[in-house]
Amino acid sequence: MTPHTIVIVTPTWLLRPFRRGDAVRFAAAVRESAASVGRWMPWPRVDYTPQMALAWFADCATQWRAETAHAFGIFSRDGRELLGGAGLNRIDAQHRSANLGYWVRHTREGQGIATQAARALLDFGFDTLRLARIEIVTAQGNAASAAVARKAGATLECIARNRLIVGGQPVTAHVFARVPMTTTAAHAQPACKPVQGPRRTLPPTRVVLRALRPDDARTFLAAARISRALHHPWLRAPQTPQQFRALLARAAQPDHYTHLVCLRDSGAAVGVINLSKIVRGALCSAYLSYYVFAGHERQGLMREALHAAVRHAFGALKLHRLEINIQPGNVASRALVRACGFTLEGFSPRYLKIGGRWRDHERWALLADA
Repeated sequence: MTPHTIVIVTPTWLLRPFRRGDAVRFAAAVRESAASVGRWMPWPRVDYTPQMALAWFADCATQWRAETAHAFGIFSRDGRELLGGAGLNRIDAQHRSANLGYWVRHTREGQGIATQAARALLDFGFDTLRLARIEIVTAQGNAASAAVARKAGATLECIARNRLIVGGQPVTAHVFARVPMTTTAAHAQPACKPVQGPRRTLPPTRVVLRALRPDDARTFLAAARISRALHHPWLRAPQTPQQFRALLARAAQPDHYTHLVCLRDSGAAVGVINLSKIVRGALCSAYLSYYVFAGHERQGLMREALHAAVRHAFGALKLHRLEINIQPGNVASRALVRACGFTLEGFSPRYLKIGGRWRDHERWALLADA
């Protein structure tokens, strides 16, 4: 699928990828919307130029080829007027999920343009890209954007603190989502009231975190195989050399860190902690996941490791938010994150596919200033 072959037609408008010839119109629309759209997004400026637009178009084309984002311009049916933009970004091939964003130029706001574009891209995401989940994240106070999400059939799943950066400051955001099985997400639960876990004094650390290496394969796979019963049904750790190599390949990506947790004294492998989908800019956040190997559970070792990973994320990486997704029945994991200060923010139905099944997950988060 190449950008120039895609045109999406709605009842009133059309969506297509940007072309070089759109640069002047795009820059004019951005300048016009510097005060309105720029209230919520950092890039609209009164001095936006066609050259800036061309650089953005080139970035869009690169992301399209990498299949990490698909950006579209919203045009009149005759193609003469550029009305705004919309796109699917942060596409996660493993979990078949993405984020949906949209904007409309100031003089064409309030005409249903964003709603039609959002519905069209939801259909494109589910029918063409075969996504299983699409999120729409709106800053608290952005009533127009939240209204579009609701009209497009998305359900409010949680209210996430410090989810977006607006005007240089972290702000609370509403996280909406759609899944292909239903347009109303009837099974989604309302946003949860935050429940803060107790603060506890850290014991002297018995573990160290280090990067996973190719020569860890034999030890890692042996530990993972004997831990299958412990991990079921919460996760599937790599069991084969091919799966281990895939884990190493993911760990080599710039938005991913995989830490092997080891005993400080003996060097024995205790478990694994991942920081994945690290996003800068307006999010400045990451997902955190982990698992312990059999024989090291219920000793507080992963709690120490989790604290170390959090310090790395908020210190060296300078992130401001971490999110952990946990199945509701995983009592041990819920207790662990609560003890580490994470807060329950919400619930997402059929959020991740594990063991061949789409499973519900609670969403726990921790902020740097907490």
